[in-house]
Amino acid sequence: MTGSPAASACSAAETAPRTAARPPRASDPGTPRDDVTATGAEATAALLRAQRRFTDCTDPSALAEEVADEVQRAGFCGVLLLAPVARSRHRELDVLATRGCATPQPGRSTTGADLARSAPAAVVELVPGDPTAPRLAVWGAPGADGAPLELLAAAAGTAWRAARAAREAQLATAELAGARQLLAGAVRLAGLGSWSWDPDTDRVTLDDRLRDLLGVAPTDPDPDLATWRERVHPDDRGPFTGVDDPAARTGSPVPYPFRVRTADGTERTLLGTSVPLRPGRPGIVQGLVLDLAPGDRSTGELVRLAQCDSLTGLANRSVLDVRLEEALRTATPTSAVALVLLDLDRFKLVNDTLGHQIGDALLRQIAARLQQAAPAGSTLARLGGDEFVLMVPGVDRPESAAAMAHNIIRRLRVPVLLPGLPEPFVCTCSAGVAVGHEGSGDELFRNADMALYRAKDAGRDRVAAFDSAMREDAEARREAEHKVRRALRTDGLRVVWQPIVDLRDERLVAAEALVRLQDPVEGLLEPKRFVDTAEDTGLIVDVDTWVLGEVLRQLGEWRSAGAGLQVSFNVSGKTLEHPAFAHRLAHSVESSGAAGSSLLAEVTERTLIDLSTSTRASLGELRSVGARVGLDDFGTGYSSLSYLDRFPLSFLKIDMSFVRPLGTSERAAAVVRALIGLAHAHGMVVTAEGVETREQATLLREMGCDRAQGWLFGRPVEARRLNTAG
Repeated sequence: MTGSPAASACSAAETAPRTAARPPRASDPGTPRDDVTATGAEATAALLRAQRRFTDCTDPSALAEEVADEVQRAGFCGVLLLAPVARSRHRELDVLATRGCATPQPGRSTTGADLARSAPAAVVELVPGDPTAPRLAVWGAPGADGAPLELLAAAAGTAWRAARAAREAQLATAELAGARQLLAGAVRLAGLGSWSWDPDTDRVTLDDRLRDLLGVAPTDPDPDLATWRERVHPDDRGPFTGVDDPAARTGSPVPYPFRVRTADGTERTLLGTSVPLRPGRPGIVQGLVLDLAPGDRSTGELVRLAQCDSLTGLANRSVLDVRLEEALRTATPTSAVALVLLDLDRFKLVNDTLGHQIGDALLRQIAARLQQAAPAGSTLARLGGDEFVLMVPGVDRPESAAAMAHNIIRRLRVPVLLPGLPEPFVCTCSAGVAVGHEGSGDELFRNADMALYRAKDAGRDRVAAFDSAMREDAEARREAEHKVRRALRTDGLRVVWQPIVDLRDERLVAAEALVRLQDPVEGLLEPKRFVDTAEDTGLIVDVDTWVLGEVLRQLGEWRSAGAGLQVSFNVSGKTLEHPAFAHRLAHSVESSGAAGSSLLAEVTERTLIDLSTSTRASLGELRSVGARVGLDDFGTGYSSLSYLDRFPLSFLKIDMSFVRPLGTSERAAAVVRALIGLAHAHGMVVTAEGVETREQATLLREMGCDRAQGWLFGRPVEARRLNTAG
């Protein structure tokens, strides 16, 4: 478009006459009022005419031509209607319509730069702010009786949005029709029949394939639900009737074989599945069926695949859900349903050390033993991995279910012979038991899962039965998790500082950073109220990262004030396991300008026991920035001397449970003296925790303990209240 002769000629020929013959304005002296009124009326009429013509256009191409015509009628000598090209890197524009001196012609394209060089009188967006909407470029000036350009563009934008919506609706309708056609073809090719049940009409609509299977004539009316139920064998009506199918409520398809009577009185076995079109809400239920023809060798395999776990042959989760819902519907307080959730202890270790073939063989053996132990009328299923579940209806007392679970655990302890192993293998199991006579199957599963968690947390190879205390504990954990998430989101964490003194002169040499949670209702919460939950949920990584940031910030303030304190802070094993922690640590220390030697990172004995590659790397990163790494609460964990040599440690903190008896117990004094000697032999500085009396401090000093912290020297306080002057 740059240098277009037509555009140049338009500009030269039109500018002077339009300037000389400018239509009079109402504000000009001596302008007749009637002429102004007539001009406004003509412009309004022109706008109304344009709106009608735009509205009549349902096709975008026709609308583009109409817009160009109306803008030209408004008096402009050149008109271009342009559309941005999607995903263009060069601000490319497609020409939709052109009038007068403007170039190029429709079907061609230009760019935003070329358009700017052609110096249009105005460029207006049809839909302001919409980058996909066309824009209108004009040359020259409007006539006295033409509709204003902005109003024409607004009217055209409204019509364009309507045309686009209509076009998108047409495309969506066409795509839906095509998808339905493809789906119908796939259903026919697979030999499937389909049905749907509408609760508003109570009609079960059958497609042609299903009508053919049942011998129902095309002219026969669709049956209502009661008639459909009468066709289904009485023993199969519970799990597969559309409305009673648990899948109709949960939204998870449950394949289930059922027998149905055809029009001539014969019986067919069909494999069906059903799902609600709107899961969780009452509405239409749709299903598919496959004819399991008699004599077909694949029939039995199809039924088995639909109902059974492929590895163990036990029922799968789908079948269990159906039977559990059935059992709960008929349960009473004296005939309740028991759910025993079983999980093999340390099964992952079996797969990792002995291989998956041995692991699969073990699962098959476990399944066989569980079948022998399962009472009559129960359902035994494998949920996946090493999880099994036993559902027992008709349980009179919770104690009966617990006794049954203990019997199962006892049977599984018996050594098992596995192929490829020279000796019998012993596999233990943990079990969670829940008993109920009302509510949903999901609720019973949650209760059993809470009990299983309690059994594993108590040491594995045991049974735990669900009770109200577990529910309260679970609710407390959920509430604690909510509080931690909210605190991380709203800056609700706080750090308080407890003094650590040099026992030789009781001079303040360090402070431990202790995290607190500021709850809007309960106030400042101690770590015991939320740290364990943060560990379980993985939120401890974010908590530790936040604390580290506060530690570095406070160190900077103290350094500026001339206080050369060290800061001790706890680092969770999960935090050290996190792949990004080491990088964050190094970056934070470098960007803060803090001296790494001022950092004292405390880890637990459990962290050293589970010293993985990533944990070792994070500990190495701590040491590389100059931080000291030490062992917290020594003596409360495994306390094996070998752990002290697994990683070079700089300090050791003796747990307060050893410090408190000092002065009243010679045995406690001997233990503390031995711990101090052990630490010094490894070149570690020793800090005693929980020092509350002057006698304890004196004894620790005499034993050679280096440092101490406790209420004798100060409780945890805000940084401004910590006396750093000394």
